[in-house]
Parts: sequence; structure tokens; C-alpha cells
Amino acid sequence: MKDNVREFGSLDLDRHAFFFDFDGTLAEIAPRPQDVTLGEVMRQNITRLSLRTGGAVAIITGRNRAEITPHLDSEIPVAALHGVDFPGRADVAVADRINAIRPLLPPLARLVVRHPGAVLEDKGQGLALHWRAAPSAEGAMVEAAHETLATLGAGWQIQPGKCVAEIRPVGDDKGGALRRFMTIDPFLGRRPVAFGDDLNDLPMLAAARSAGGLAVALGERDLPADIRLSGPAELGDWLERRLEA
Repeated sequence: MKDNVREFGSLDLDRHAFFFDFDGTLAEIAPRPQDVTLGEVMRQNITRLSLRTGGAVAIITGRNRAEITPHLDSEIPVAALHGVDFPGRADVAVADRINAIRPLLPPLARLVVRHPGAVLEDKGQGLALHWRAAPSAEGAMVEAAHETLATLGAGWQIQPGKCVAEIRPVGDDKGGALRRFMTIDPFLGRRPVAFGDDLNDLPMLAAARSAGGLAVALGERDLPADIRLSGPAELGDWLERRLEA
């Protein structure tokens, strides 16, 4: 592993912009998405980093905006649903996506009940089936995800992840969200540093590198990255040290 302290310590907070995934990056993953919490020290340090960089800090998450914003200072922008829900961006397809998902939720909810520990996450414009607390349910959840995709048809895709199969719209990803942020103040003209831990973060990590920045991978997945951290705790340690420098 590289000398992460040295690598991070070389980052100029006046010249870089910072993009964070939420679950597994800023916050430890929990068996149920609704149980994920952001530690108070991490919350304060993300706010401090935003202030120190003139606001060049954003969260890019696959979760719903309403689930993430209560954990953060209101000034920190959140691109949710992998960038489908981008701050200030109107999307005429929202109602159609929600209406397409609604009829599929009841049978999936009944399936989840048959597998104690499995979770159905309603994302409004998508859904996710989780089996972290029910590993034996993986086959049933993956099969249900593929059946759901077949029902929805074109315009939707399966996003695999850690003990989760997500159904989400085609066309938007975290890389696109990062690139959109980089076209507006206060991100414009800075070098992006992206932090992620799962497969859905790959486009964001790649976009940061393509823009002359850095990709930071957390956790056990072997994601292409310039720097690797063990998880949110090590990221929190770096933030604390960097902000005190």
C-alpha cells in the first residue's frame, strides 16, 4: 500500500475538489440502508473541508437525496440516484420512472418477507434488493432483479454491488455527475479527487482520473485507483490530520 498520509498530505485544498460516495465511504455499511449513520466527527470534518475549499465538496450517491441530506450540512450538494437526481436539474422523466416502479414493489416486498434479513429499498425512480443480512437469499434476489428488469424493458439496467442488486435508469452514472459538478463554481478549474468503495463508483473514479485528478478506493474491492484506504475510519483519520495541518 502506498504512503497514504504522504499522498493525501500533498493535496492542495485550494486547487482540488472532493467527491464522496456515502455508504461504505463516509459511513460504514449497515445490514439495512436505513440503519447507515454518519459519525459526528466525520460530519463535522466534511463541513470543515467544504468551508476550507470554498464549497468544492459534493456527495455522489446511489441513495435517495432525502436519506442523505439529513446527515450533512445543508450547504453540501448531493447528487443522488447515481446522478439521476442532480442539484437544480429538472428531469421530465421522473414521474414516468416512479409510475413504472410502483406496481413492482408489492410482489418484491412479499418476496423479501420470505427471506428474513433481506431488504427491499424503494428509491422512487428505482429500487434495490439487499441481502447482506440474508446471504442465503442471494440467488432469489438476483433472479428477482433480472425478472424486474425484463418487466421494465428498455431504459433500465441492473447495478450490482456489495450484497445488492439495484434497478436504475440507463443513461446517468456517478461519472456524469462528477463531470457536471466540474463545470460549475466552486468546482470549476480544480482537480477532482473521488472517493468510492463499490462497483457503482467506478465511473466516478474514472472521471476524476480523466480530469487530471485522483481516484481513492476504500474497502476490499480491487477498484482501479491511485490510493487505497481500508475504509471510512482511515478516511476519517486523514481528514482529521489534513484539516489540522
